[in-house]
Amino acid sequence: MNQQTNQQEPLQVLESQGLASVTLTAHWSDEQASHEERLHVEKFSIWREADMLPSEIGRNLAGLQQGDRLEALIHPGDYTGSWRSTRQIDTKTASFNRHHRPGLVVIPRLGRFYPQAFFKGVAGIYREVVEPARIIELNAERIKLDLNHPLARTRIKLQLGIDRVLPGRDQHTGRCDSLLDELLKFPGLATPLQRGEDIDFGDDANGLTRMDDRTDEAFYATPRLIQHLDSMARRHINALYRRLIPPQAEVLDLMASFDSHLQGADLGKLHLLGMNQQELVKNRLTENHITQDLNQNPNLPFDSDSLDAILCTAAIEYLTKPTKVLAETLRVLRPGGILVISFSNRWFPTKAIRIWSELHEVERLGMVTQWFRQSGYTNLNTFSARGWPRPYDDIYAGQTPHSDPVYAAWGYKVD
Repeated sequence: MNQQTNQQEPLQVLESQGLASVTLTAHWSDEQASHEERLHVEKFSIWREADMLPSEIGRNLAGLQQGDRLEALIHPGDYTGSWRSTRQIDTKTASFNRHHRPGLVVIPRLGRFYPQAFFKGVAGIYREVVEPARIIELNAERIKLDLNHPLARTRIKLQLGIDRVLPGRDQHTGRCDSLLDELLKFPGLATPLQRGEDIDFGDDANGLTRMDDRTDEAFYATPRLIQHLDSMARRHINALYRRLIPPQAEVLDLMASFDSHLQGADLGKLHLLGMNQQELVKNRLTENHITQDLNQNPNLPFDSDSLDAILCTAAIEYLTKPTKVLAETLRVLRPGGILVISFSNRWFPTKAIRIWSELHEVERLGMVTQWFRQSGYTNLNTFSARGWPRPYDDIYAGQTPHSDPVYAAWGYKVD
């Protein structure tokens, strides 16, 4: 046998006209939380796209191999446009067109972002512009809008990682859209208001109602032994949980099912609390099962200061009293304990709270992070991962090109 067949092939080197699969990561912070945004690009071309990245990255890509990383700082205003006070506009509240979307009455809310087409006859606003305007002041007579990019005053740490060097070369003309634009277009929708006020996401009494008012016991009576997210999204969630949960932690999987996404984690003890006993008993990681409807009884059956970590996966949108449940999680965590909430863009619309369907995906992340703060959590963080190819075995393979996005927020109980 040829000895070469047992040796690992050398890693390919990315050439000046080469192709690669890469992941862009942005780290930034605001007054409420620290954020990590990941965008995967399955086919990145140095020839077409390197010059749209910071020079510390774009000029140093040639010669890299799989696993290599480059970093750069994006200073406030770079790639987002400089923040300008002239882009904050006062107008009449009546200029907000509540009927802009046929068949739907939209209410203006403090802190929310709206397409500029919602505002009629306002100087400096054009219907053709797709960027949103944010309401930063609101009363019965006047609205103050902010047209600046929500990250225009933010310092961002950017990283590009080489996931794989691909075969082939590319000398085609440049793309019209920028990868940085794609990375930074939406994360700012989760930023808090500058003055520290709560954003009115619409999570009031009406916003927390549901289309299907039947008891959850009836809805979840039939076990659903299926995955609700694709395998790539589950990998991201598993990696995040393994990264955040301390070794030998006592963990509660809240609103659990047959898969806690904790494969490979170093657990001390795992508790499950969910709606369907048949689903819970199929979970191979533990035999500690509790059946409870948190919308009927938000009180957790655990002693105060008794758990190290609590997880809630793809389920937060079904809670009709989310801050009460989060306050309970804070009570039962030990000092220094962590709560992690993750979700995607797949859910049961009739059982989710009404406001969930009305918000942009990233605004949902902002709302959940605000719930953390309102419930007493500190050291808040968020995470997003999007752009990976949809797995071939997913039910939506061939319909949508990208894997289910993953959004997560976490916070800690004060020591």
